[in-house]
Amino acid sequence: MRLAFRLALTFGLLAAASSGLVGVAVRQRLVSLETERFRHEVGGVCQRIKEEVRRQAEADRTLITGFCEGGELVERVGLAIDTGEIDSRRLSFSQLVRTERAAFGMDELLVGVERGDIIGASPTTLIGMPAAEVDRLIRADPKGFVLRTGHDAHGAPSPPAIVTRCTKPSPSGRLVGMVAARHVDPMMERIAKTLDITLLPSWTPTPTKPSPTKPPPTKPAPGPGAPDAAATAGAKRPESSRAVSGAGVSGAEPPTMKSTCELEDGKGAKLPFELVKSTKELEANVAEVDRTVGVLAIAAAIVAFLVSIVLARTVSRPLAVLAQEAGKVAEGNAEPIEIRGSGEVRTLAIAFDRMLKDLAVTRRRLAAASRIAAWREVARRVAHEVKNPLAPIRAAVETLRRLRAREDPRFDEYFDEATRTVLDEVHRISNIVTEFTRFARLPPPRPQEMDVEDVARHIVKMHAAAAGDKHLAHVTQRRAPAIRADRDQVIQVLTNLVQNALDAVKDTPGGAVTLTTDTDGQYASFAVADNGPGVTPEFAGRLFEPYATTKTTGTGLGLAIAQRIAYEHNGELSYVGPSANGKGAVFRLVLPIAGPPPADPDAPPSSAEPLEP
Repeated sequence: MRLAFRLALTFGLLAAASSGLVGVAVRQRLVSLETERFRHEVGGVCQRIKEEVRRQAEADRTLITGFCEGGELVERVGLAIDTGEIDSRRLSFSQLVRTERAAFGMDELLVGVERGDIIGASPTTLIGMPAAEVDRLIRADPKGFVLRTGHDAHGAPSPPAIVTRCTKPSPSGRLVGMVAARHVDPMMERIAKTLDITLLPSWTPTPTKPSPTKPPPTKPAPGPGAPDAAATAGAKRPESSRAVSGAGVSGAEPPTMKSTCELEDGKGAKLPFELVKSTKELEANVAEVDRTVGVLAIAAAIVAFLVSIVLARTVSRPLAVLAQEAGKVAEGNAEPIEIRGSGEVRTLAIAFDRMLKDLAVTRRRLAAASRIAAWREVARRVAHEVKNPLAPIRAAVETLRRLRAREDPRFDEYFDEATRTVLDEVHRISNIVTEFTRFARLPPPRPQEMDVEDVARHIVKMHAAAAGDKHLAHVTQRRAPAIRADRDQVIQVLTNLVQNALDAVKDTPGGAVTLTTDTDGQYASFAVADNGPGVTPEFAGRLFEPYATTKTTGTGLGLAIAQRIAYEHNGELSYVGPSANGKGAVFRLVLPIAGPPPADPDAPPSSAEPLEP
């Protein structure tokens, strides 16, 4: 398969896949937004129904309260009770109750007196209500409204209604009351038609509030304005299948979206029902989104595929020529590449020609320069370290020669001092050579199972005497498992770090050194922290260079050797920075739990041999 075809196919598939993914993402986002909008719209219907019921209840309460305060019926009933004419006028009062119910547009209206005497009721089936029930209704709080939840206080079914009441005392002090009820079913049917939704009521008994109208136990009295048989049958079913719908349901039910809603009166009574709205509008909008996104995705994929073909041909043709010429070079024919083209491909060919010419020369020069640089650095550092002890040796010998030439009587006295100086400096030179040899001939690690916590405790115990009055402690953050490492070399590194930390806090009041062990599951770490003077920014970059030191004693090879040991273990030794309080210094040794990689038996033992040019 040629490169041009592969590139065209790859670019085309990527473009088509990208267009498809973008189309799917856009489609899902648009559908999600449309669905959320529709769901929010359905949820908003619930709030509108609650507000409509609340407004109707407030209007009913205002109407009934105003009638009690300014109307003649309640006042005339109170006067008739006080004058003893109530029995003779009861029939006329009953007719007035029917007239007022029709005038108010209420479904139920009852006028009564405290202790349960019913003066008039419409419908007349309410006259059989027990006296205790009437008395409770008259004495109830007239403020606000109460929802009758489909059953009265005795569990008998009655149509759900909005109940309002008012009271007015007679001149003699007897309490006369009017109780009105507006059925919820007709109101919800009107709202459903207006909003083009279906309401599925599921009335539940609410024994916390008494029913304003209690029918006789043997014969429910739904009252005027409510569908007698249908309302009673619907109230008897806890999971009502009776739908109050704004659009008739016929045949197979279309897909719908439901939302649960509750009417509340603020006094504990609740009327739960479900809002059901057809998703035809939602499905139509989603289908339109699908069509639009699909057309755009197909168009984008076609355009991208055509562009990919042109791009593939533009890229592959010069590359094919370049590959052919490069093959000749690989066969040993290192001749300049002749290629037609422009832009990046031509630049690549020119650079390739230049690379062929310079590669051999560069390799030779690099090898020679590396050897010279290595020897120069070794010679410079060793010469610097050896030169310092030679100065006092030379001074001591010259002083001895002068004293001997003058036959100075102090010759014998100075002889011992001069020879001690010479021996001390020679010993120092020997230490420098020994440390350098250790650095140059560091043996490869011999890994074995090693307990991290045990090594840390060993280091702390080993340096406890040297710490003196300084605080030296071991802290475990997360207990590390056993790791594979050269125990002696790890102890050598930690000894160097802890000794450096103790030297740093030697003159610090309250000096403290902490050795912390931790693990992340793949690596184990040792962190040595102190609260000494810390490391200057200028010196921080040279910490691990050979012969770099701020001490008056020592060779400056300790950290260089320690870092090399860490590298040999496939780990890392680093200077983290100051401690958490901004003082001192923190060094961290990180080692892999699995241990260093196995040594290559075919590799030259460079780590165990002296440095060579």
